[in-house]
Amino acid sequence: MSMGAKKPHPTAATVERDRAGAETRQATTSTTQSTTPTTSRQRISNFLGHGQSAAVPLRHLKELTSLPERVVRRMIQAERLRGIPILSDNISGYYLAADVQEQERFIRSMRFRAAEIAAVADAVEKAVIE
Repeated sequence: MSMGAKKPHPTAATVERDRAGAETRQATTSTTQSTTPTTSRQRISNFLGHGQSAAVPLRHLKELTSLPERVVRRMIQAERLRGIPILSDNISGYYLAADVQEQERFIRSMRFRAAEIAAVADAVEKAVIE
């Protein structure tokens, strides 16, 4: 899907349809090599719409994929590292960048969080252990 095409926010009917599809894929997937109920080609970005208004909460993504939270988060990280602009916020959930401004806001937020984490690590490193 091109960056210009925007996917709508998934509805309850979409969740049920995707869950049914995941169950069908699960039934036909070999259990000897698969540790998850979905195919290896499944991408979290396929479940996301463009823009913060189309954000999907993590609990919803867990339902859509039938995967544990930790696996969903790892998939999101992997897609981000491959260059898919999956953005997030603490209130709405995950979504694809709708425009450069949204992407830049997310980048600033992530860099600020990284700086805060580094500052805490530096403080703990300098702390005197008695």
